[in-house]
Amino acid sequence: MKQFHVAIYEIVDDPSLDSTISWSKNNKSFVIWNPNELFTKKILKRFFCCNLSQFLTELDTYGFVRIKGSEHLEFGHKQYFVRGKPELLKKMRLEAAMNRMKKSAQRAKARAEAEKNGSVTVRREPRIIINADEARMRYKQIFESSSSSTIAKTPLENRFRHLRI
Repeated sequence: MKQFHVAIYEIVDDPSLDSTISWSKNNKSFVIWNPNELFTKKILKRFFCCNLSQFLTELDTYGFVRIKGSEHLEFGHKQYFVRGKPELLKKMRLEAAMNRMKKSAQRAKARAEAEKNGSVTVRREPRIIINADEARMRYKQIFESSSSSTIAKTPLENRFRHLRI
């Protein structure tokens, strides 16, 4: 599967889709002429976008902004989405990754501050770690028992008891 920004570039650059989505006149943005067609023709299926709002959220993730003053849905990127320059997409990806890391760091910092101030209590689930031999033994106990009426020792074992691998 292609990355979002590369796939959107290819869709916008595809002349057979110009009635639905195409480059704008300045070649630095794209226009969605018929949003319904994007989904009825399943043009956006490669993005796993079920509706326009999910697609718009993904655009926002990669730094696209809505162009004001256009009567249609027009989106551009400040510098890395330009017709005829697909090599700039690498920089767009890097910028998007950096922005995600910054936002994640900000959320982590805010969460740490909230924990420090006592305004938020953090509930962490304990991790259970078992070694390979113990895992094999538990597997045999659960799945290789002759009686299907035997009740497993833990709720998790009961939940997956019907599986036979």
